[in-house]
Amino acid sequence: MTKVYGTGTYDFRRHRVAEYPLATPADSKARDRLTKIAEANWLTSSDAAARVKELDPDLVRKIYETELLVKEGSKPVPLQRVMILEVSQYLENYLWPHFDPLTATFEHVMSIIIMVNEKFRENVAAWTCFHERKDAFKGFLERVLRLKEGRELSIAEKTNYLVFMINAFQSLEDEVVSRTILRLASLKSWHSLSYGRFQMELCLNPGLIKKWKRMIKKEPVKGGGSHLDPSTTVEVMFVRNLIEEFLEILDSQSIANEEVFEASGG
Repeated sequence: MTKVYGTGTYDFRRHRVAEYPLATPADSKARDRLTKIAEANWLTSSDAAARVKELDPDLVRKIYETELLVKEGSKPVPLQRVMILEVSQYLENYLWPHFDPLTATFEHVMSIIIMVNEKFRENVAAWTCFHERKDAFKGFLERVLRLKEGRELSIAEKTNYLVFMINAFQSLEDEVVSRTILRLASLKSWHSLSYGRFQMELCLNPGLIKKWKRMIKKEPVKGGGSHLDPSTTVEVMFVRNLIEEFLEILDSQSIANEEVFEASGG
């Protein structure tokens, strides 16, 4: 008989759960619409190893907007939904095999970001499925680095994006990750420093002066002979933009909290 919590003497030492019969995980999963979608599109078995269908961008968009995108609340992802998609191997069997750096939609890229973050949360190998398509993975990371260009992300999306970048920077031992991510920590990023700070850093690190001059000589040149504006490159502006975005969010939250405090008569 299914055990019903909330009856009898209350035990303060026990974590309180909802006061209705608890469905087993298998029952909940069987009824979940995500499981049905997975069975129809990417779940494989020993009897039908080739049942994975072609990519449906509308399906990826629908799953992202209805199951992965958080529109209110403080949590960046609906964890139960993400866990179901992870168990069904949404990333390995559908998102990644059909990923094309040139045609992938915003929702496709963000879905991969969220699924990779979930693997890190569960402490399982996150990058393994990408090793067989190293060139495509490089294209994926390039899409990630430019994902915010011309688009405003929600707070939840910005959080998921930042968590992914943290996970990537903490995975530099993986070759497919490091060869793209390390560019963001190269000497080129010093182009984003103010002139005074740049001069101070060179004075404190005189050994870098020759390296800096050699790097400048190797930079691409325009038709007229002048060097390209370094501020247009992702290597220069990525970390700076992240920091500026973080400070802007802090300022906006501080202003919002002050307005709430004043409205409450505090």
